Amino acid sequence: MQSFRRFPSLCAAAFLVLPLLASAAPLYNVTVVAGAGSAAYDLNNLGQVVGSMASGSAAHAFLFSNGSLADLGTLGGLSSSAVAINDHGQVVGNAELGDGFLRGYVYDGGTMAALPATTYTLAFGINNAGTVTGSTSVDAQYVNPRHAFTYANGTYTDLGTFSYGDASFAFAVNNRGDVVGEAATYVNGGPNHPVNPFLYHDGSMTDLGNLGGIWTGATAINDRGQIVGYAGLPAIGGNLYPQTAFLYENGVMRDLGGLVSDPDRQFGSTAKGINNLGQVVGVAGVGLPGNHGFLYDDGTMTDLNALIDPASGWVITDAAAINEVRQIAATACREGLCYAARLDLVPAVPEPSAFMLLAGGLALLGWRRRAAGGVTPPVPRCPG
Repeated sequence: MQSFRRFPSLCAAAFLVLPLLASAAPLYNVTVVAGAGSAAYDLNNLGQVVGSMASGSAAHAFLFSNGSLADLGTLGGLSSSAVAINDHGQVVGNAELGDGFLRGYVYDGGTMAALPATTYTLAFGINNAGTVTGSTSVDAQYVNPRHAFTYANGTYTDLGTFSYGDASFAFAVNNRGDVVGEAATYVNGGPNHPVNPFLYHDGSMTDLGNLGGIWTGATAINDRGQIVGYAGLPAIGGNLYPQTAFLYENGVMRDLGGLVSDPDRQFGSTAKGINNLGQVVGVAGVGLPGNHGFLYDDGTMTDLNALIDPASGWVITDAAAINEVRQIAATACREGLCYAARLDLVPAVPEPSAFMLLAGGLALLGWRRRAAGGVTPPVPRCPG
């Protein structure tokens, strides 16, 4: 009888396979898109990223495209930021005018153009049809109250506010023209009613409610009508104003929780972006040293730092948007400096399956059998 030591069994081959199957490779690579002191706010399905970066003593809007970084400049003032981009490369954001006031703009074909307005007007979102959304003062002499608006084909549409409110702010518009944001009574002190998220659809503004807290807002909407944002919660213990990320779909607002065990909800979370796959990104508190970006997918919130190579030294402190190919606009920090970044899926490398590895073991057994003069050893049973 041939020795078990001389001819390894299928069990031994299986034990060799297990460590290979158990090792977890990073899901994302970190691609830095701008210099120290920058932050990423959005990206499109082509992987173009926008945000703000340091420019002297001020901050300027940037566009990262095909490996090149462009400073978008300002509208005559010192600073600017870029907050949204569509799949045609059109960018919206806000920039200082020569008098120091901010004005929303559209950047298209290499040119930054201010939105036509005589009031305090800010831009926060743009869809693939070029419809811009944001907020504008309803009185030319005052910053507040402001109303959410859409701007398309040279025309502004005032979206109004809730029946009990006097102000609204729009933060995103999807490719169906649906707008989300927040609305309430802001003038003359604190709100007389909760600040609640809204959905503007087919000419009507709907109050989406809340999770028991007084400040809730919607930050993004996908083309399926799923909405994300931040929601206030009722006071818990000594925490008077706990906050959590939410996902709203099919008429229900869901608490997405956080990244750490936190019964008193001291470390809040905010959802900032959602793609058409229903994957959500945002930021959540983790105690010291602060905040981490997260990915919420299939009912589970995962710290993005668990999805990158720990040896890289990067800490993902924020995640602002996710596109259809699962790239993420993020902020990554290392050695005390933070950078706008894009998280790119690690290219898939075909790995040998357990079956193929076991087949290789069988081939080795056959070779050893032939080398031993054609004696076929018995196949021993697995221990236990």
